[in-house]
Amino acid sequence: MRLPLLWVATVLVHGWLILEANLNPQTAPFNDVNLYGIWVDQTQQGHQILGLSAPWVYPFLALGFMSLAKIIGSSAGILTGWLLLICLLNLIGLSAIVDWGQEGKKAFRAASFYLAFMALLGPVAIGRIDSAATFFALLGLVQLYRDRLRLAMAFFTLGAWIKIWPVAAALALFTSFNSKMKIVISSIVTALVVLVVGFALGGNENILSFVTMQSSRGLQVESVAATFWVWGAKVGLPGAGIYFDNQLVTNQVSGAFSGETASLLGIVMVAALAITAALAYRAFKAGADSKHLFAVVFLTATLDLIVFNKVGSPQFEGWLAVPLMAGVLLGLSRWRMPLILGGLIALLTNLLYPIFYMDLMMLGSLGVWILTIRNLTLVGLLVWANLRLSKLAR
Repeated sequence: MRLPLLWVATVLVHGWLILEANLNPQTAPFNDVNLYGIWVDQTQQGHQILGLSAPWVYPFLALGFMSLAKIIGSSAGILTGWLLLICLLNLIGLSAIVDWGQEGKKAFRAASFYLAFMALLGPVAIGRIDSAATFFALLGLVQLYRDRLRLAMAFFTLGAWIKIWPVAAALALFTSFNSKMKIVISSIVTALVVLVVGFALGGNENILSFVTMQSSRGLQVESVAATFWVWGAKVGLPGAGIYFDNQLVTNQVSGAFSGETASLLGIVMVAALAITAALAYRAFKAGADSKHLFAVVFLTATLDLIVFNKVGSPQFEGWLAVPLMAGVLLGLSRWRMPLILGGLIALLTNLLYPIFYMDLMMLGSLGVWILTIRNLTLVGLLVWANLRLSKLAR
């Protein structure tokens, strides 16, 4: 009965997240899905295809999931189709984790943690394109668990062609296992297949536009680095404030050196990932268990992508669900601390958005403190992950 119970729990969690979104209409947690519908309509009306023949912030495969949601929703609308699609993807992904009921307690604990994390995180756990990328990350984790490394890398690569974050899983896989050449070839072949399909559908140089489309962005208000300027605005420092960028449809911070910081963070993120890769290489050479190393590197690299990101969208914290559940699935010892901190991060993110988001925009004390504690917890978890990785490298 465990598999049917998992299915029921999955549906109930999605139902709760939909209810919570409806309880917070002022922040419209699912509003991004309506934007997805506009993009799909533009393509269907004969305009250039986003991510292929026109620049776009996402890789073009993301448009496929948005179009599929539009088809599923039909006359009910893309939001209905999207919620049904993401629920189905999670049902499939979690069923794969437990091998359709054949795995033992460890796999079911991992799936249960994933659902608990989603419930804590709130509506953004299912209301963004990141959920589709997470589906491929789940499938990749399943293949890694069963020692099918090339197939795992193929799934991680496909996920990165929807939203870039599964590149953290790809980095962890490459640095943690022996068959590095086979793993690299799998990633290259998968990427080439995606590119060939893209060009066959009419793609041009814009097929890689998602790499540079974020370059003009400032510091988004929820990002870790933006916390300093939020507090500056809170205490009334000259020039510090929060403003809405109409072109990017996001809230960003202003103030002295905020633009320069936003520009530097891309370099800092790459440097952080390089440090993670170097520590992983040392740990691999020191003889660390490959699956243990994978989970720790996956978590560390994912945190690098979040903590040093100038874009601080709340769904980014959802990226933590898969590396954290990987530690449970792979049976890592002393993994309770990251699970607790991860759950706290999810809960605080939910409180921040959508519950007290308007308070944050008005620089209310509650919203500012929730943001601060959440971001400090992210940094704390990153420090923990680096210490754990450093121990493996000794």
